[in-house]
Amino acid sequence: MKFCLVCRQPPWEMNGKLYKLEVNNIEYWATVIGGTSYNGLAFDQGEYDLNYEYFNEFDLVMVALKQELVEIGIKIKKQSSAKVVIFVDAELEHFTSDMRRDLQARMVELLNIADAVAVIHDESIPFFKLLTSKPVGLVGLPFPLERVRKLCPPVQKREEIELGSIMGAYWLRNRNGLVNVVALSEIDLPGTVDVWHPVEKQYVEAMREYLPIPPIRFREAYGWQDYITEANKSLLGLHLDFRLTWGRFPVDCAAVRMPCVAPATFYTQKKLFPDLCVPYYDIDLVKTLVNRLITEPSFYEEVVAYAETQLDFFSPELTIARLMNLLA
Repeated sequence: MKFCLVCRQPPWEMNGKLYKLEVNNIEYWATVIGGTSYNGLAFDQGEYDLNYEYFNEFDLVMVALKQELVEIGIKIKKQSSAKVVIFVDAELEHFTSDMRRDLQARMVELLNIADAVAVIHDESIPFFKLLTSKPVGLVGLPFPLERVRKLCPPVQKREEIELGSIMGAYWLRNRNGLVNVVALSEIDLPGTVDVWHPVEKQYVEAMREYLPIPPIRFREAYGWQDYITEANKSLLGLHLDFRLTWGRFPVDCAAVRMPCVAPATFYTQKKLFPDLCVPYYDIDLVKTLVNRLITEPSFYEEVVAYAETQLDFFSPELTIARLMNLLA
C-alpha cells in the first residue's frame, strides 16, 4: 500500500522520501506503513512544486486534523482519487473551542467527505460520530518500543521527577505549567525538564520568592532520542494537563519503566497507569500518590509491571490493525 501522511510537522529533507524515522510523534505512521510525509502548509504554498493530483499516486492519505489543515484536507479529497483518513491530531478543545466558526463548518464537511475518522481518545468518539456519517474509531499512535528498549536499558533512577511540561512550548502563556510547579513545590523532590525557551527558566525563577520550588534541572535535548535517554534516568513522571487527548508522555514513561502521575484525560494514562490517574488540579492526591511511589517499592513495581502488560496495545502491528479495521 502506498501511504502518505499530511501533517504539520516542519518541512525537512525526508519529505516525499521513504521514512525510516523511529520517534514518538505522528510521523512514525509513515515509517510503520512504509510511506512518506509532507508538511500540509508547505505543500499548499507550492514549496514542493506539486499539485493536488499528485496524491493520486497513493492508496491512502492520512490527514492530521488541525485547523491549519482543514482546507488542505478538503483539497486532497476533492482533487485526488486517494482514500483519505482523517487523524484527529489534537485535544478535543482544539476543535470545539479554539477553532474559528467558519473553519468548524469546513471541518464538518471534511469529516463527511473523508473515508474514515481516526480518533485518539475513546471518550471523543460519540462527539465525532455526531458530526459525520463515516466510520469513527479509536486508533491512536504507534510507538517504537523496540528502539526505546535498545536505547534505554534499566538504570539506577535519580531521585527527581520528570515533568511532562512547564511552558508547553508557548512563549507568552503556558499549559498548566503553574499546576506542575505548585505540585512540585508540595512534593519537595527535584524536577527535570527539557528547555524549550529561556522564558521557562525565567518563569520558574519569578515565582521562587513566593513558592518553595525545589531545584529544577533544565536540559536541552537534541531531538526525541536524547530526550528519551535522559528521561530513562528519572524516578517518575508528572504531567498535570487538563486536555482530553492522547498523551505521548505516559507512553514514554512506561517504555522506560517509570511510573507516571497524570490525569485520565490522557488516553494513554488511563490505559497504562489507571492507579495513578488524578484530576489535574488535585495537588493533595498528587502528593499522596508520589509519596506512595517513593516510600512503597512494592507499589512502584506494581504500577510499572501493569503498564508493561499494556504496552502491546501501542505496537505498530496492533495500531495498524486498528486503522485497517476502521477502513474496512
